[in-house]
Amino acid sequence: MLSLRDLTFSFLKPDGTPATESPTLNRVNLDIDQGKFILVCGPTGSGKSTLLKVINGLAPSFTGGAISGEVIIDGKNLTGRAPHEFASLVGFVNQQPEGSFVADRVLDEIVYGAEQLGVDEATISKNLAEITAILDIEDLLQRNLDSLSGGQQQRVAIAAALIAGQKILLLDEPTSALDQQGAGKVLAVLKKLTQEHGVTVLLAEHRISRVISAVDELLVVNGDGSVSLGPVEDQFKDARFAPPIIELGLKLGWQPLEVTAENANKRWQEKPKTFTPINPNPAAEKLLTLDQLSVKFADLLALDETNLEFFGNQITAVMGDNGSGKTTLCWAIQGLGQKTTGRVSMQEGETADLAKASRLDLIAMVPQRAADLLFLNSLAEEFSESDSFSQQPQGTTANLFQKLAGRIDSSMHPRDLSAGQQLALVLSIQLAKSAKVLLLDEPTRGLDYAAKRALAKQLKQLIEPNRSIILASHDVEFVALVADRVILLKNGKVVSDQIVGKALNYSSPLASQLAQISQTEGLIRLDQVSA
Repeated sequence: MLSLRDLTFSFLKPDGTPATESPTLNRVNLDIDQGKFILVCGPTGSGKSTLLKVINGLAPSFTGGAISGEVIIDGKNLTGRAPHEFASLVGFVNQQPEGSFVADRVLDEIVYGAEQLGVDEATISKNLAEITAILDIEDLLQRNLDSLSGGQQQRVAIAAALIAGQKILLLDEPTSALDQQGAGKVLAVLKKLTQEHGVTVLLAEHRISRVISAVDELLVVNGDGSVSLGPVEDQFKDARFAPPIIELGLKLGWQPLEVTAENANKRWQEKPKTFTPINPNPAAEKLLTLDQLSVKFADLLALDETNLEFFGNQITAVMGDNGSGKTTLCWAIQGLGQKTTGRVSMQEGETADLAKASRLDLIAMVPQRAADLLFLNSLAEEFSESDSFSQQPQGTTANLFQKLAGRIDSSMHPRDLSAGQQLALVLSIQLAKSAKVLLLDEPTRGLDYAAKRALAKQLKQLIEPNRSIILASHDVEFVALVADRVILLKNGKVVSDQIVGKALNYSSPLASQLAQISQTEGLIRLDQVSA
């Protein structure tokens, strides 16, 4: 179904010279059969997205760059062709499908692409009935897109990408904003499309632990221009981008590597390991109190009379399904952008009574897309603006950033930083205010495992008795790595509040991979385990 022959792709500078010393993709050769489910992975910045864009024609048509070799899809050589010439063969769903929707109603969104390709009405009707049945969205056709959950939007985007009979489906981080249940439904749909309907699926995903046991093969983009395709257990040469189950197998020398928790548990039980369960950091003084805090959007009660206390010296994770109220809670604590009832109090008093600038100095918020807070043309300008705004000595923000991300040329444009570096920059800007409460909403979205480990290290460096860190996240593995306490929300209500070892224990629906494998009381982390 898909063949790449001696494919080379390089980004170019405005003067036409290569932007990097070596090509992003260099003499790539691979063949992918019809109906295969392929996971595309590799270190952050290795070229995964570029590979997908080559396969759907966006590179070089929209990205710019130089391409050579051949891209052959279903026997047709489409190298260098415009994206519309790929469109009847290749469907694409990006990381945030809602950002590419062109209609208001589900039905109109699904059929739009086929109409633009000139597919006749009878074929569209036939394909519509088939694809909506496969994706179980027949009852959504008359709904407005903005009324759908994240998982429902993903399925609508998949339907729109396949309505014209496309034979290849490319997806970029389709589960990054979904809870465990929503991600499971999307993966089940993709598996059904490959096994029962012959669609070839290439899925780029950083949360590999969610999908590793479902795919047929692993396509690794190595970062040096090369790629490799083969069985999952054979493709991990190191642990830079490996999920915990693979990292554990590499550490313990398992051959072959296991990709399911069930099989890994059998290997663990053959030679059990001894370890000391993780203990949370002790709580310091109380920094933040929520009293009967509620948020209502029209007829929807998004947060219902919530009472919580947060303490210094701790990282608290707020978890729950899509729509449970995690992001709403964060913004309600921040006190921006929505009307609340109830009280948010700190040692300085009720935050509603404080001037806006004073509140922002006490409670810092890093939203899901950290880059939304970056608006200047260089790191140096961002550093200087942050110091001036926070009334701190010049160099304060730069020093914080260096501790989190290392030395980086201050003349760089913030948009040229990696996602992890952008997050470190926004963290530094917020921390320059000496905020006592730091809020992070889905901070690992788009980060690979190596970047997550680096972020976990950064956050742990920030723990101190007079600071409380609160993060909203679906990412169980990251929460297991960094949190002391886990608050679980459901339909805007707190349903549990536990130390991380109990919240992510093997008997919990939110069990981490290592908890599922070891099936022991408490929580373990990889640095505790030795061969």
